[in-house]
Amino acid sequence: MRERNTPFEHHPPEDAVRETRKLRKTGNSYGVTLSRRALEAAGLSPDEPVSITAEPGCVTVRAAGGAHDATLEAGREALAQYRFAFERLGR
Repeated sequence: MRERNTPFEHHPPEDAVRETRKLRKTGNSYGVTLSRRALEAAGLSPDEPVSITAEPGCVTVRAAGGAHDATLEAGREALAQYRFAFERLGR
């Protein structure tokens, strides 16, 4: 039986950097170190702000800002502005 792709499934390009890293405890949090090669492939630099999205089985790290973050912020603003209308429509 053939497996179906889920909407969350991501297939990186063949030239993508593939590395295995361990989660390490740092204080009350956990961290993953990234190699210089992985940072360069992603177009990121040290100390650059990043946006993190987590869903079952997947953590995505992106450069903060840009179209993705602008879209999320616009959605949050619309929800705040029209919350009463959305609540009424949801009844």
